Amino acid sequence: MPYELLIPIVLFFGIIGFFFILIVTVCLWEKRPIQPYYIPIDGEEYTPSDLAAEANNDAFKAGYINGGLFHCGKAKMYRIRCDFWISPDYLTLVVVSSGTVAKIPANGISFYSWAEEGKILCTTNEIGEQDISGVEEQITWPNLKFRELAQKHNKRLEETLVNPFSADSPLTNFFEIRRIKANAYVSRKFGYFIDDEEMVWRFSFKGALAFYFITVWVRPLRRFFRSLGLVRN
Repeated sequence: MPYELLIPIVLFFGIIGFFFILIVTVCLWEKRPIQPYYIPIDGEEYTPSDLAAEANNDAFKAGYINGGLFHCGKAKMYRIRCDFWISPDYLTLVVVSSGTVAKIPANGISFYSWAEEGKILCTTNEIGEQDISGVEEQITWPNLKFRELAQKHNKRLEETLVNPFSADSPLTNFFEIRRIKANAYVSRKFGYFIDDEEMVWRFSFKGALAFYFITVWVRPLRRFFRSLGLVRN
């Protein structure tokens, strides 16, 4: 093989290998609390990014009910603000997140609904937070903003029966969803609890491998085929 062709091939597989090791290592190292959120002290709230501020404004204009402002406390490298919103019919809970992870900017909007058959519907624009628990039917639309994502999610609700979130404490239902997903990871041997109370879990090696291949290869290819109209979701 000519030397000129060997260099790009080595670089290509070197980059793939680097991200493979990085993603798997982070999965194995990172602790994942079922309830990682806390209410910040008045005056110490993280400022939302421009994208998050726009999403919050769109949610307010669309009649969504503000469910509170929280910070994500998974680890010190997380400086994430989360604004929660509830749809007027209580069928959907929205998380608008913004901030930095290890000083890298992070933004995301995720819509959640609880289907009657026990499945969790999630429509999001956040590529990094991909769920492989098996109980969440997640569809990712990168770069879409609040209004477009709401339309995509509401279209799914027209095709699926869903249960409303509790009017008194919708965030409690959200944490129940996180508990269900954590239990699913553990039951599939994709993860394991690291505390006696079973409130914090980590990926197993099997789960880290599955996360890498599904989120880096399978779902991006599916999104590509969807953009060509070859798959529906």
